[in-house]
Amino acid sequence: MNLNEQLNRIKNIMYETPQVDVKSHGEFDDDFGKILEIQTSDSLPVGKMYVTTMENAKNVDPDFIKLFDEKRFQTIPLNYQNSLFMHSLNIDKNLQRKGFGSQLLDRCHEIAKQNGFNYLTFIADKDNSVAKNLYKKRGYNLLNSDKGSEFYFVEL
Repeated sequence: MNLNEQLNRIKNIMYETPQVDVKSHGEFDDDFGKILEIQTSDSLPVGKMYVTTMENAKNVDPDFIKLFDEKRFQTIPLNYQNSLFMHSLNIDKNLQRKGFGSQLLDRCHEIAKQNGFNYLTFIADKDNSVAKNLYKKRGYNLLNSDKGSEFYFVEL
């Protein structure tokens, strides 16, 4: 193998997204919701997130009550029946910026659609630019905000 072939092989390995498995357990209406966990192919934990009903969202994020009011958002048809609330997305610090958050979101979108939901929502701290950039890149839209938090949604 010549030098260029070796360099290309190394570059492909460096930028290759590792194979992972996303497992889910629990139910949307459990205390914190359904848990989605992402692991490497050799079962090492990478990260996790929770997805819950909109009804339960007020129990897991106190900002939900301030930022979501079904009556205020009549032009956007998301509501308690057709939407899920994501929270507590966390990827291991040593494994961030490798596409794992996107893979976890992809699986979350699939699960929501399979269960008949049309929207996913979440609340981010205004100063959490990493999370906000990920969600904006994925097509999420800002719906409402206050001094410290922002409420986002995406249509599936």
